[in-house]
Amino acid sequence: MELWQTSVDRENLLKQFVLHDTITHSKGEKSFVDLVKNNLEQLPYFRQQDRIQFAHTDDDRRALIAHYEGKTSKDTIVLISHFDTVGVDDYAEYKEYAFDTDKITEHFKKDNSYLDNDAIKDLNSNEYLFGRGVMDMKPGLMLHMSLIEKAIIEEWDINLVLVTVPDEEVGSKGMLAAIDTLKELKERKNLNIRLHLNSEPTFQQEGSDTNHYVYSGTIGKIMPGVFVYGLETHVGNALNGISSNYIMSYINQSLEYNPLFIENFKDEITPPLVSLYMRDIKDHYDVQTPFKTVSLYNAFIFNRNAEEVFETFNSVVEKAVESCTTVLNEQFDTGFYAGGVSVPVITYSELYVKAVNELGRETVETIINQAEQKVTESHMKSVQIVDDLMTVMRSIGPAVITFYTPPYYPAANSSDDLDVKLAVSEVIRSASELGRISEEVRYFNGICDLSYVQYTSNNLSDAVYEENTPSFGRSYSIPFDSIREISAPIINIGPIGKDAHKVSERVLKKSAFSELPYILESVIQNCYIKNRDV
Repeated sequence: MELWQTSVDRENLLKQFVLHDTITHSKGEKSFVDLVKNNLEQLPYFRQQDRIQFAHTDDDRRALIAHYEGKTSKDTIVLISHFDTVGVDDYAEYKEYAFDTDKITEHFKKDNSYLDNDAIKDLNSNEYLFGRGVMDMKPGLMLHMSLIEKAIIEEWDINLVLVTVPDEEVGSKGMLAAIDTLKELKERKNLNIRLHLNSEPTFQQEGSDTNHYVYSGTIGKIMPGVFVYGLETHVGNALNGISSNYIMSYINQSLEYNPLFIENFKDEITPPLVSLYMRDIKDHYDVQTPFKTVSLYNAFIFNRNAEEVFETFNSVVEKAVESCTTVLNEQFDTGFYAGGVSVPVITYSELYVKAVNELGRETVETIINQAEQKVTESHMKSVQIVDDLMTVMRSIGPAVITFYTPPYYPAANSSDDLDVKLAVSEVIRSASELGRISEEVRYFNGICDLSYVQYTSNNLSDAVYEENTPSFGRSYSIPFDSIREISAPIINIGPIGKDAHKVSERVLKKSAFSELPYILESVIQNCYIKNRDV
């Protein structure tokens, strides 16, 4: 008996998945893989031993890896999805219905005040399914399970490895945990990974846009930070110290929206670098001038790696600090400024070496370990480590420390890969058969787990990131070596959806339940099975 081969069956499977609350870090996120496993085991193929595995994160969450094995071929396509969702507080009085697609639709039809005009139009058309996770991205998992079932029924001679993971919406711990399991499977079965295929939904260009988009790459994200350690003083004797906020004002003005951090690729462009977090580290108001200020920045990347971003970042920071101290030295020649002020800019790796030389490695490691226990958020662990090290290394202050903080999503792009070019053409052709226009976009701009399955870096860049991310190798890691082992071209082919992370999140039913199953099968059959010997 076929389970998920009709539009109705696929819709029911998606509704079942959506109904299971999987907000990141929730109990439902932890138990969801059992639901997936139970569904897969309705197929006799997956009742056999070792065809379903779990990969465990360090906080007791699990990714699921299921392997359909071709009879003779070692060629492999990895099907990647995530099942966690963002929260539902934006649904306000209707949040208890956010995961029930039928009930949330019923309530929206009675009260559409939460929706804009385009969402109201789509609601009344009955062509869209509403609810949290209905777009981002449980349809991808549904599509992959339907695809694997068809491969089993028709005995496709290709390997399909389903990888569905938690935590994509926060730090990608699920995908990072799954990489080693995927690497072990590749080695044990001698698989030839030809493609990593994600099915994140398309991002529509405007409300009325019904085109489909296929993505041959994914945008990267990296977070450099600045920690300014000034010199405290009483506000009545301001010239006896140096305000960290004042120094940071120069640095921030030089960094945010700086075109040096904007990249172009053909007709696509990255958003500019902006600060996501900035504050002086004072617990309460008093008349002591601030002397510790931190700012964390979001940099989107196409072609640059960690080393290249850090080099540009440090150059801009150094010039900003030089401009700041020049102004201060020209204005004042008394108190702290009597002999002229110079504020060094040093990287975290340089700070670490200085600390080890002065305090000893064991002492420094103890300080770092204790610092990590003080905070829970991943990005703040790096800040806390810098803060605590500078507290015991006051002698090098005033100083500016540059560093990285998690998360890091390397950019990946396969638009020039011959197989991916063929796959993109097949998406456009098969969509056209269905009366749907599909267009190629080179970089998926939603950030996704495809960043961790195509190795685009190098040893130097990896080392720069590792050495300048204080929490790296402790509470945060990226398995660069394993990524290199499973590296293959990437593509993102998903259904048409709208308003990810909004109360009006929705997916186009026809796209998800009828068109994409045909498009995905066409790509696999025509580009990775029939052309195997081409």
